[in-house]
Amino acid sequence: MTSISGLEPAALLILQQSALSAAPAEESKETDAKRTDLVQVANGISGEPAKETIRAAFAINAAFVEMDEKSQLVSDAIDFINSDQFKISDPIAKNMLKGLLAEKGWQFAQLVNQQYEAHGGLSRESLFALALPQMINKNRDLFTDDELYVGIKFKEKGGVVVLIPDKDGNSTYRDLTRALKEEEVVAAQTGNREALQQLQEEYGKFVASINLAFDYEKGPPMLLDIDDLPYAPWISKPSLPSTQSGGK
Repeated sequence: MTSISGLEPAALLILQQSALSAAPAEESKETDAKRTDLVQVANGISGEPAKETIRAAFAINAAFVEMDEKSQLVSDAIDFINSDQFKISDPIAKNMLKGLLAEKGWQFAQLVNQQYEAHGGLSRESLFALALPQMINKNRDLFTDDELYVGIKFKEKGGVVVLIPDKDGNSTYRDLTRALKEEEVVAAQTGNREALQQLQEEYGKFVASINLAFDYEKGPPMLLDIDDLPYAPWISKPSLPSTQSGGK
């Protein structure tokens, strides 16, 4: 039998290192195997992915779907703005609006969702008639200081013109409609309709100028203040069932 004490120091050192490494050899193999399994799972080769991985994958897929929907919505809106169904009093504002949609598509998508929740199923033109003027109004500081008139033509007939006040809140439409209401009260009380008739003529000229500027051939548009737009009065609302009460 070979005596360890008789070995050269270098050989003894090698034997000692071999003895120390022999015990954890099996553990090392198990560790390597586990490490391999983890790598394979991470790469999708074998094993079952963690729940967190599945959740992350679904979240990423949902985000891409939502991004695609927003991109399509913005693309459709820009096509609509470029069509003859859309007109705005400030020509520069059209390009500004398209750039705004490209930059803040998320905000436009929120407005669209709000309209669907408020009114249910909407035609494409009604949807844009509601959402596009509100998009302008929410970003009013990006547009001209003057009043803005946004016209939407409906394919069947007529359409809407949404009137947005200037940056100081002044609005010709608001002033005229307010004055008309006040004069109607005065005329009813005094019987003098002269001032009322003058205002009616002025309002008629205002409406005629809008019809001419926006070229509504299939019937006059509905004029709407931006604050009244969310009610969408041109959209027919379902009537409530009538209840009849009877006594015995």
